Amino acid sequence: MKSLEITISPEYKANITVRRFIEKLPELFEAGGETLYSDRNIIKRFTLDESDEILRNVIVKRYKYPNFFQRIAYSFFRKTKAERAFYNAGKLRSAAISTPREIAYLKQWHRGLFGYGFFVSGADDAPPICDRLIELDPFDRVMADDFASFAIKLHEAGILDHDLNSTNVLYHAAGAHYHFSLIDINRIDFMPKGKTISRDDCLENLTRFTRKMDLFEYVIRCYAEKRNWDIPSTLNRAIKIKRKHDRQRKHRKAFLRALRRLCFRRRRR
Repeated sequence: MKSLEITISPEYKANITVRRFIEKLPELFEAGGETLYSDRNIIKRFTLDESDEILRNVIVKRYKYPNFFQRIAYSFFRKTKAERAFYNAGKLRSAAISTPREIAYLKQWHRGLFGYGFFVSGADDAPPICDRLIELDPFDRVMADDFASFAIKLHEAGILDHDLNSTNVLYHAAGAHYHFSLIDINRIDFMPKGKTISRDDCLENLTRFTRKMDLFEYVIRCYAEKRNWDIPSTLNRAIKIKRKHDRQRKHRKAFLRALRRLCFRRRRR
């Protein structure tokens, strides 16, 4: 038997349209909405209220159904991805970091264990930085410089976004420069007040946004200069950290591919 656990943002708790939508969300998600992304997770767009700036364009993300061990963990020991995304949104805005407004999150339980998780938010239809940093050749140096400043803002606020890649950072033109917003925010650490992030942790946090070494080195130089760090030593350390990260990522992907092939062969027997 399936049951629901619903948490709605205080701003929308009294909104009947939102509540009715959330209470029927599993069924509505299966039957309708505009699909924006469909892979392990599925993202859909819904319109709840044409007259409301946020509710006319609502994004629902249903996270991948967890395996048995994850179901145990999310049921008893860990916050779900949807729950983390919901609360992280408020924390980011408190730190003056832009992200779509959280509306609700939902836990769907099946036979006493956590099943699907849904995160409901407003939309941000701005393009990702990959359009101008990864796809554009040569890359947009103004954006790269502004992105370095944005990373500093995160790190000095004690924020480590472990999905800080070029598709999860959206850009908004602001005159001759850019400001940025974050999506896919369930994997963020917020440092306790007064605790600073180490140099190595800051540099490691910047390894994911690109595999283009010229872009990476340019951003690191901008980052170091703005933080008054020694540029040559910072760049040398950052390159070592990135090479180690990329090597481990390559090995991890190769292992998972081999494991999937092995499982597939066993299923065919």
